[in-house]
Amino acid sequence: MIANDYKMNEHIKSITKVPLFSELSENQLRDVTSLCRLKNYSKHDMLFNEGDYYSGFYILLKGTVKVFKITADGDETVVHIVKPLTAFADIPLFEGTDYPVSAQCLEDCTVIFFPKDEFLRLIKENPDISLKMLSGFAKRLKSLVSQIEDLSTKEVVNRLAKYLLREIRLNKTDKLLEPFVKLTVPKSTMASYLGTVTETLSRAFRKLQNEKIISVQGKVIFIRDLKALKELAE
Repeated sequence: MIANDYKMNEHIKSITKVPLFSELSENQLRDVTSLCRLKNYSKHDMLFNEGDYYSGFYILLKGTVKVFKITADGDETVVHIVKPLTAFADIPLFEGTDYPVSAQCLEDCTVIFFPKDEFLRLIKENPDISLKMLSGFAKRLKSLVSQIEDLSTKEVVNRLAKYLLREIRLNKTDKLLEPFVKLTVPKSTMASYLGTVTETLSRAFRKLQNEKIISVQGKVIFIRDLKALKELAE
């Protein structure tokens, strides 16, 4: 990890896109970002491990982060695949507990780190900030509930379709005649995140290819029938 001395005000506009801070005024954002530190990590670096002392939360600016737990049997369960402009490790902020999960960089990453003690002190002194952040927490909760519903009610091919739709939106290729996404996570990690195993995920990919909904060229997935993909994702 390498500390970075970039000025935080360069990232204020980016932070407004994060649901947790989307309701804050510019002055409030400046107060929040005055506490933060910008950090760079290399691929495979661990940001924190399950059971580590909780020191704060993060916003990802660049790269991809895997958030996971290790089961009693030693298996890895991926809880979240974090993409840019997403907050993570924010849930334990008010509990004062250890990190309940681990987080590892799948690519070279740039993050903003929010130290717990300084951040809690700020929102205690500025209750308007904490009230506006409640809206952001509500959005996060809605997203987590949706993820749980998908795991319990949708088939793997439907979950994969929804994942691919999210990826092309994040990569801003969804308006192209043939949207595409370059996969940045190992297939085993994606399978765990989608609540399945690698072999079943591979079958889901083959099904989408056989139905000419997608085509695969290495790590690049081209969407050949966006309408059909959207119907599967519903």
